[in-house]
Amino acid sequence: MKRKKVLGIENLHVQLGQRMINEDISLEVYEGEIVGIIGPNGCGKTTFFNAISGFVPIDTGSVLINDQEVNNLSPNRRAALGLNRSFQNVGVFKELTLEENLMMAIENSEKLPWNWMLKSTTRSYVNEKIDEALEDVGLRGHKKSLAGVLSGGQLRLLEMQKLKLAGGDLLLIDEPTAGVSPVLRNELAAQIKGLSKDHGRTIVIIEHDLKFLFSLVDRIIVFVDGKKYIEGTPKEVQADKRLQEVYFG
Repeated sequence: MKRKKVLGIENLHVQLGQRMINEDISLEVYEGEIVGIIGPNGCGKTTFFNAISGFVPIDTGSVLINDQEVNNLSPNRRAALGLNRSFQNVGVFKELTLEENLMMAIENSEKLPWNWMLKSTTRSYVNEKIDEALEDVGLRGHKKSLAGVLSGGQLRLLEMQKLKLAGGDLLLIDEPTAGVSPVLRNELAAQIKGLSKDHGRTIVIIEHDLKFLFSLVDRIIVFVDGKKYIEGTPKEVQADKRLQEVYFG
């Protein structure tokens, strides 16, 4: 059976000022895959995500989401085609409650009418979805609390629920373990796996914690100096002597 290509990158070049940040990157990501991107600081990983999602312009090459070229589309238009992402800084509104954060994701994905709160059936439906999402990560007791009171790990878990409820079949997740205690990393990994296996999302993750990433993904891509340097399964990449050179010289 032919696998569906969700993300296609062809000969991507991104230059900011006088510096070439991404150079001649080509890769494909298929439906249901979890792909990890690693590399030294400053090698162009986050710029690559920004180029895919429309936050920085592409100089040459193309980005295809579900076989549609999106080079000239706004971030909003790309989201409408199925792209969703998180950022290094947690994508949660800390001044809103947990309930309100998730409510916004549901409103957007389900395209609810402006007056949906006046309809008891819709209100009950949204409330049930919020309760299920918070229960799933042990945060239901914080439903009415401001998100700002949560720990770094709890914020990431809330963010994963936002991504789940917000829809989209392609997720870009940037440094999910940043600010997360070791205690919650296993739960975070389980949530990311669940997004793929239980909810059918295709996921690309940038992550500096190699142990966390290698146990989670189907494939690893290593960036060096803005270029794709190594690609393979976690086992293949771990066995590649070039990986030691990248990180340890």
